[in-house]
Amino acid sequence: MDLNLKGKTAIVTGGASGIGRQACLDFADEGANVVIADINEEGAKQVAQEINKKGGTALPVKCDVTKTDDVKATVQKCLDQFGRVDILVCNAGILRDNLIHKMPEKDYDLVLDVNLKGYWRFCKEVIPIMKKQKYGKIVMISSMAYKGNRGQSNYATAKAGVVGLCKTIAQEVGYLGITCNTIAPGLVHTPLTDYFVKDEKLRTKIEQNLILVRQPEIGPKLGTPKDISNAILFFASDVSSYITGEVLQVAAGRKM
Repeated sequence: MDLNLKGKTAIVTGGASGIGRQACLDFADEGANVVIADINEEGAKQVAQEINKKGGTALPVKCDVTKTDDVKATVQKCLDQFGRVDILVCNAGILRDNLIHKMPEKDYDLVLDVNLKGYWRFCKEVIPIMKKQKYGKIVMISSMAYKGNRGQSNYATAKAGVVGLCKTIAQEVGYLGITCNTIAPGLVHTPLTDYFVKDEKLRTKIEQNLILVRQPEIGPKLGTPKDISNAILFFASDVSSYITGEVLQVAAGRKM
């Protein structure tokens, strides 16, 4: 199926590693221009080099999503280079896990600032552009943690907030044909979640709650960045043009 992404321009936050990196590579493979926005400038440059070597077009930009000036500069660089913003993938995220009575307030604030307000900042900058274009696709990465997760009062709150933000934006911009959808991954093996995966007891417990278990020759029990990237490209393409304000759980049917 042709996703018709050739020539489109996508900004991917947190594009230097994990899910974001895979999405950048996949967008480029589909012929899209990619802006790799990440606080890890060297990582963003490495992904851009990988894309450009294969004949794609990628622009790495150092961006701290907690800084409005960085967000504005990233969007402007995208416009300067490509002239438009067709797709925004809000993916940048961090973890600072702890039980609520042990969690420093600064860790609560930082996680919400990156994982929720960072999304809001980018949407605030990009939506006026999409309105002028009368076209746009916004994809937000939430998490199954939006339903609540022990030791993640900050992260779960942020990811639940992402769902509310997405549904609100969908209502505000739908009249122009702009869509906004959310993906809620289960546990995906990325650098961010590496300590989960290496904890055999915890990993086994999570795997036991997965309804869908792939055969070893097909793939691992836990999710991969590619699993989530497939969903991102679906929502970023016109294949999903009649879907907005939705939450797609990509979690192997994880039992709750």
